[in-house]
Amino acid sequence: MQIEKVFVGITLIFMGLALLMISSAVHSANVQYGGVIIIGPFPIVFGSSLDMAVFGIIFAVIILLMMLTLLRW
Repeated sequence: MQIEKVFVGITLIFMGLALLMISSAVHSANVQYGGVIIIGPFPIVFGSSLDMAVFGIIFAVIILLMMLTLLRW
């Protein structure tokens, strides 16, 4: 594993969170967010609304199917 890639990934995550906080502070719009954390074969889905949670579930299923396909190749 290359440590540079890890630092770039962590930096991008923090930059995205900072932009999200700035945009929600400047605009008083309703910001929706969601995400998927995959630990082994088990996805953990979270979201601020039902729509984002459903999108996360669909995204997790697609990622799991891609993993199964690539591991059997």
